[in-house]
Amino acid sequence: MPRAEAERLARIEFGGREKYKEQIHKALGGNTIETCMQDLRFSLRQLRKSPAFTIAAVATLTLAIGANAVVFGLMDGLILRPLNVPQTETLFGTQYGDNPTWQSYPNYLDLRDRNHTFEDLAAFNFALGVGLDAGKDAVVSNGFATSGNYFDVLRIQPFLGRFFHGSEEHGPNSAPYLVLTYAYWHTRFHDDRSVVGRTLLLNKHPFTVIGVAPPGFQGTLMFVSPEFFVPIVNLGQSGGWDAKDRSNQGEVFEAFGHLKQGLR
Repeated sequence: MPRAEAERLARIEFGGREKYKEQIHKALGGNTIETCMQDLRFSLRQLRKSPAFTIAAVATLTLAIGANAVVFGLMDGLILRPLNVPQTETLFGTQYGDNPTWQSYPNYLDLRDRNHTFEDLAAFNFALGVGLDAGKDAVVSNGFATSGNYFDVLRIQPFLGRFFHGSEEHGPNSAPYLVLTYAYWHTRFHDDRSVVGRTLLLNKHPFTVIGVAPPGFQGTLMFVSPEFFVPIVNLGQSGGWDAKDRSNQGEVFEAFGHLKQGLR
């Protein structure tokens, strides 16, 4: 019979072509992309019809995604990505006194010299809004004011130059040294190795750059990224700090150290 007649009889006997296309798609698990596109087009049509609902839905999604991002950031900082220092399993912070969060430098010295639990104790304070002048215009920078043994207790090595040590502290304003973080050295000084030995002004007081911290090390305070480290005995020059003051005006944020061998 003619082709047209044969096709007409086949459609009557077996059904239309679309029927077999649907059966093939079903046998193959369905056309996921096509189905998703159809659902997306339908959703967009419905959202255009209800602008108030659309605004509410977008706002809800924004808040939910933002909240999840914050929670993940906290988890990442506190649990998933610990401090980038060796032997963190034996490194502990301490809290002591009537006000365990903020302590004076003399109180820290008493605890360091009299404790029988830690191999050594270091301390640090976060210095906000310090003017750092590299020879051009001074910029507001944030850093850590630390005890001289800070890097020794953490057991890390400098990327460039050297770190300051406790043996270099001989009273207030006796160690005018500056250690830059790797990130700050990279962005502000463009990986210039000659920065070691240069004199920078910290709140108009001269400090000598002696080293650059290793990549990835951002201090010992979560969610805070300092730009430099300075000995805490020189904090008086950069922030009006009194090393003999036992009140919280001469605060140390936290002391930390490695447990002794027999206590691990």
